[in-house]
Formats: sequence, structure tokens, C-alpha cells
Amino acid sequence: MAISVGGLASGLDTESIISQLMEIEQRPITLLQQDEAFYQAKISAFGTLKATLSSFQSAVSALTDSGSFVSFSATSSNSSVVGVSASDEASPGNYQVTVTSLAQAQQVRSASFAGNDQVVGTGTLTLQVGAGAVVDIEIDSGHQTLAGIASSINEADVDVTAGVVHDGSGNYYLTLSSQETGSENTITLTIDDADLNNDDASGLSSLYSDPVSHAVTETQEAGNAQLTVNGIAIERSSNIIDDLIDGVTLTVNQEDPGNPFTIKVAKNSSSATSKVQAFVDQYNTLAGVLGQFQEYNTETGESGTLQGDATTRQIQSRMRSLLYTQVDGVAKEVNGLSRLGVEVDRKGKLSLDASMLTSALEENQDDVVKFFSQEEFGNNGLAKRFDNLLDNYLNSSTGLIANKENGFRASIDNIADQIERVTLRIEKREEVLRSQFATLELLLSNFQTTSGALSQQLENLTNLTNAIYGKK
Repeated sequence: MAISVGGLASGLDTESIISQLMEIEQRPITLLQQDEAFYQAKISAFGTLKATLSSFQSAVSALTDSGSFVSFSATSSNSSVVGVSASDEASPGNYQVTVTSLAQAQQVRSASFAGNDQVVGTGTLTLQVGAGAVVDIEIDSGHQTLAGIASSINEADVDVTAGVVHDGSGNYYLTLSSQETGSENTITLTIDDADLNNDDASGLSSLYSDPVSHAVTETQEAGNAQLTVNGIAIERSSNIIDDLIDGVTLTVNQEDPGNPFTIKVAKNSSSATSKVQAFVDQYNTLAGVLGQFQEYNTETGESGTLQGDATTRQIQSRMRSLLYTQVDGVAKEVNGLSRLGVEVDRKGKLSLDASMLTSALEENQDDVVKFFSQEEFGNNGLAKRFDNLLDNYLNSSTGLIANKENGFRASIDNIADQIERVTLRIEKREEVLRSQFATLELLLSNFQTTSGALSQQLENLTNLTNAIYGKK
């Protein structure tokens, strides 16, 4: 507990004196705190730089994938009949197509009933779609109405959707629709009636339109999609066809037998162009951050947080030098960013002429891909070189930035230790000062008490002397 020192004896403002002395003692801590703030600012700046480098590396990595340059687009001259899409496995080409018929799923209905709540009967329904699994569905007394039977079918694991349809004339039908299109995906229904007679019009077997032949009425025939492609007749069980033209998926929407149309598959450079544009944009952002941290304002004398930092200068220098990379074995016409529409201005900012890049991709796609993404010892493509360089800076354990940050943190830890030691020394110094001032006050107080007693004795002696000599 700190000693409170008054100045009653000395008349001094001892608390103020001690406070001023402590302010002097605090100056080393203030300087250490300024050093700590300096290193914290460095860490924050490198954190921003690291995030910017990571964003740039993401743009670079997209260009290291050779597949990102090879893309195709597919168009249909009559998309209302057939829609198309293309993958990277497609090949350029034109295809004349006619759609004769759509693939469709079979639909059947039962005999008619007076209502959806009419009791039909109990037993077992067995359903199969095409060559799929055979599924037995138990119809108990709680589900023996038309609606209950439909519900039981829909709850079963079978590729059939059931419903109840009213024709408006008092007739209700159980309808079954296959969930799979194609002529082979027909519905097979077998009824095992609880009344042990599967051939009559009572009980569960009354669902049959013709109990004797165990038949239901087909309302829509199962059918395949039928197309003609470049004069070749094609059939598929689905309206989504992905095995007809390599890398192209067709979605058949409607039939239009007498009107052929064209599907065109062509190279699409927009994906590659957007990736190069992202590279340009992220590089410019990085260049801006590096410039901001390294700038020096001659008017104000203020420096950027990383002004003079060797690592930052190295990053800036090596990034700029890579912009002028050429790759051995790449055609001269596309061997360099400037030949691909990427220009560097006097301030080091990049710009992209998209039309120039598009022309290069159309005329010499393979070499453009090699220029960016080739992976060959001693002769990597531009993006690979950038990617490797960025790894040297960004690796969380061995990267140069991580090493810099660790060094700054070590300095901060050292400063914290120094502050702690100085603080302890100051606290002890304050205790000593307070003790010394307290002792001083006590001595002065004792002196004042002694002085007062002596003064009183002298006064008494004087009075006595005066009294004696006054009597003479």
C-alpha cells in the first residue's frame, strides 16, 4: 500500500513533487510503448499485405490450370425445342437436329369409383417399373379407400406417383404415373386381393379396369425421345441427353418434326479473358498497397508504414520483373504479356486489351496456355512462376512475411518484458521516495516540536531574568 505523504511539517506539496518525479521515471516506458506501437503497425501492415498477396495468388492460381483456358459454348437456333450446354470436353462443330417426339412416362388409371373415400378393399399391390425393383405394398383397413391406396403407394419406395382424379361426371380414378421416361419403363401392377379372388370386380382387384385380364387402362404411352442429328435417327429414353455429342448436354423441350434447327459448339474465350482480367485487377491492387506502404511524402515528411523495408522492396521488384517473362518453346506471337494485350504503364499499372487476348486465344490457344500454365523444370509458365514466388512469401511457417511477423512479435515480447521491469523499478523508486519524504516530514515535525520547547524555555528564562533584575 502506497504511503500518503502530506506537507504539514515542511510546507511542501510532496504529492506533487513525487508525481513529477514519477513522470520523469515513466519516460523510458513511454519510449518503449512507442516502439511497441511501431512494431504493431508493422505487423498490421504486413497483415494487409499478406491478405492482398493471397487475393492475387487466387487470381494467379486460376491461370495455372490449363483447363481454365479451354472452354466451349453451345447454342441452339431453336432453344424452345432443344436447350444445350457445353463442358470443357466438347469439340467445335455444327449439328442439324430435328425432334420427332419427346420421351414420356407411362400413365395408367384404374376402374372408376364413386368417390375418393370409397372403400375398395385390402390386400397386396405389387408394382414394378421397367426392369426395376419389385415392390410389395400392403393395403390395410386403414388405407383401403381410393385416397388411402394412393397415399400408401406414394409412401412406398417405388418409381411411381399415385393420385386420385375426378372427371367431373362423378367418376373417380386411381392414377399411376411412372417417374421414369422411356419406352422400357412401363408400369406392371399385380393385385393379391384379401378376398382370395383376384379376377372379380370386388375388393382390391376392382382396381383393374378389366379384372379378368388383370389390366388397367393406359392413358399415356411410355415413349423414347426421337431425334435426327445430321441425318442419323437417334432414340433416347430421357429428354436430357448427354451421350449424343461429346461434352454437350441436350434438353429436349418439345417436338417439332418438320423444322430442323442447328446446334453450334464453339470455343469460348470469355472464361480465359475474365481470369486474365482478374489477374490484372489483383496485380494493380497489390501494386497500390505496396506503393502506399512504401511512399514518402516530401511535403509532410511522413513515411509509409513499410517505407525502407527490404522485404517489401523485394516483393515489388520481383513482381515487376516477372511481368516481362518469356517462356521457352512458346510461339513468338504470344510469348509475353504485351503480345496478349496486357500493357504496363509508367507507374507499373496493368491494363488489358480483351480483344487482343481473344484473338490470341482463337489463333494460338495452345501456346497461350503454355505461356501461362506450363509446368516444366526451369521453364515454368508465367502464372506458375508467380505462384511459386508467392508461396515463398506466404507460406505460414517458412515464408518471408511469416519470418518478418515473428521477428516483430519477438520484439514486442521483449519490449513488454522491459516495460514490466521498468515498471517494477519505478514502483520501488516511488516507495523509496515516499518513505524518504515521510521521514523528512517526521524529522521536521520533531525539530519543530523541539524548537518550540526551546523557544518556550528561552522565553521563560528571559522572563525570569527580567523579573530578578527588575526587583533590584
